[in-house]
Amino acid sequence: MVQDLRFDGQTVVVTGAGAGLGKEYALFFASRGANVVVNDLGGTFNGVGAGTQVRLFSHAPRKIF
Repeated sequence: MVQDLRFDGQTVVVTGAGAGLGKEYALFFASRGANVVVNDLGGTFNGVGAGTQVRLFSHAPRKIF
């Protein structure tokens, strides 16, 4: 049932995708054919970010900038 779930032609935006559940959701949607745009500010508990990365996953992850 879940194996048949496809997102071909759909675009998904995942925030907090640098690690944890956000990363797993991004990889899940990409593995099901979705174009995935992810963002993670690399923040810490006190709000200090280590930088921002934007990536596009379309079947195979590739960095776009």
